[in-house]
Amino acid sequence: MLSGLRISAAFLIALALSADARIRIIERDGRAIFPRRFGQEQCGGLFGELGSLPGCPGNVCGTLAGAAISKLLAASPVCDQQDHADAIIDAARAQDADVAAKMIDIAVRFRQCEKNTPPDFTTNPPTLRNSLFCQKAPKNAELDGLVQAQDPANDPNLFFDPATKTTVTLGAPGTIPFGGSTGDVETPSQETPAGETATSSEVAATTTAPVSSETPAVTETCPAVPTVTVTVTAGVPAETEQAASTTVSSPAPEETGNSGDNTDTSGEADLSGALDFGTCTDPTIEFGPAFEGRALREFTFKPVNKAEFPQGSALNGNIVTNAVCNILKNNCKAPQATVDACEAGKAAFAAASKGAAADAFNSALGIKSNFANVPAAPGGGPGSVELATTPNFNKCSPPTIIFAAGIDGRAEESFVPENRNDFTQGSALNGNIVTRAVCDTLVNKCDANQVAIDQCTAAQAATAGLSGQAFADAFNAVVLQNVAA
Repeated sequence: MLSGLRISAAFLIALALSADARIRIIERDGRAIFPRRFGQEQCGGLFGELGSLPGCPGNVCGTLAGAAISKLLAASPVCDQQDHADAIIDAARAQDADVAAKMIDIAVRFRQCEKNTPPDFTTNPPTLRNSLFCQKAPKNAELDGLVQAQDPANDPNLFFDPATKTTVTLGAPGTIPFGGSTGDVETPSQETPAGETATSSEVAATTTAPVSSETPAVTETCPAVPTVTVTVTAGVPAETEQAASTTVSSPAPEETGNSGDNTDTSGEADLSGALDFGTCTDPTIEFGPAFEGRALREFTFKPVNKAEFPQGSALNGNIVTNAVCNILKNNCKAPQATVDACEAGKAAFAAASKGAAADAFNSALGIKSNFANVPAAPGGGPGSVELATTPNFNKCSPPTIIFAAGIDGRAEESFVPENRNDFTQGSALNGNIVTRAVCDTLVNKCDANQVAIDQCTAAQAATAGLSGQAFADAFNAVVLQNVAA
């Protein structure tokens, strides 16, 4: 019997080994079956990392790792994940300094893992739901301000209650982080080219099949994963975020209201006038695209110094500012004047949006930043005006089209994408079918930045009233603007 238990624990840990992705644990009757990778998920490998941590006894770390998986299942009590993260830290206190530091780091990351939630199958299509937030403070200060991530496809207003197995709506107990407000709830950023309506979530990407008829290309979504589309503004940002009503556009160099000079084009934060941060050095938060594996078109907030402030990126920056202030107070032991300034910075952040909100928070701490005009570089770090304004087609070539005879065996002239490996739309007499397909592909497959997506939409508009080669030339001229030769 003991042997069987050991095999089961080892099996569950092995299933969780995934180096670059937070896992979604597939369940049946409340038990884990196997993990599934999602590009933006950050917990893959944690269970195996803890279970095989050098220097940690197997009866400590192995047991904690085996138990951790169940804490992320949909039916687990709301505070189980936080309690288990506390248990890992408690156990770390009895280990040597190096092992303890690694265990605490794992606990912090585990606390921010996404928890399973089942879709609400009473709706058609089924509605994806968020997990409720624990409504008590963690035992250990290292976990202050941390909450679990939420699936970017979830309906921002709906939550799954594991106690009643029912849906509860935003505003009910547990639908906002402990000590927070409704502004602390993250919803995903799901953007589509301007003027279009999103038809699938980011985690179930849409693909366009080759066609050679005049009917528009049909988009197909994987039937195995119910999807929900949410459109939000990056300035109403989360590890749970409140829904907004407009589509996110490209970074906002034109934004005003930051604490610095709006003509400044520097991407570096200036800490020369910073306050006393106790044992910590840099609580700057940044605003930019593609943090922690997110899409290039998705702008979020995160701390610059993740070693001192281990809060994950969030569309709702209130989560980030709350975590930074809690860590300044509890971990960094910053003086009260700095703690008070940080609280004022949270209020200033909430009154602004996008990069200007980050600048307002940083300014309250004596840090000068200019994210309103110069967003951070993709993934984080100092950005530049060039990065913020140059189209990046990322995984694809520029979406140019051609107009010629003999395509796909046709006798007549037709339109088709120039690169048919990246853009699989078949030939069509109606050029609008092809341009729409290539612009959709930038979003669904290429992970292009918002500048490229907006430029493709502008190129579609530039073809109005044109036909034949003139149509193709007009479209190509716009999509190739500011593209390096």
